[in-house]
Amino acid sequence: MKIKTWNGVIGIVSRVAEIGYFLFSALCGGLAVFSLAKGSAAVDAVLFSNGGDASIGTNGFAIAIAGKSGEALPAALTLLLIVGVFTMFCMGMIFRNVRLIFKSADVGGETLFNADVIRMVREIGFFCIAVPVIGFVALAAGRLILGADLEASVQLHGFALGFVVLCLSQFFARGMELEREVEGLL
Repeated sequence: MKIKTWNGVIGIVSRVAEIGYFLFSALCGGLAVFSLAKGSAAVDAVLFSNGGDASIGTNGFAIAIAGKSGEALPAALTLLLIVGVFTMFCMGMIFRNVRLIFKSADVGGETLFNADVIRMVREIGFFCIAVPVIGFVALAAGRLILGADLEASVQLHGFALGFVVLCLSQFFARGMELEREVEGLL
């Protein structure tokens, strides 16, 4: 496939993912307000729709919304939804930056070794790292709120991915320096 075709496909997929994540972030916010208002009834609704499975998750953060003896934990559901607001927003920003990077690649004669692309690649790295950090903060908050009843987990792969993307941003920065040096020689 030609580069322009790939850029178009990536642009469409990243735009759909961006909009989807922002919509799910807003949905999580609305559901968090609902879970605060309805408490145990909201947990019962989630348990019913989830086939009775008490463990639910979002973007690498999972939590049990029912206690060890089966009682509803409305605070756990609200915590999960608040985590969902922030992690879904971070994922939306990642796909927004991917779309903008590939959009800038479609501009004739433009190089990807420029300050805006480097900034956006670094932001992608920071947003990748932010997702598990948000999970850790929620885990700590959940321990304070729910104590021994909290059963939750956080996946760490976002740290590794974020670190790799931050390293790649350094290659873009070096490419920009080399381009400036070459332009100075011509």
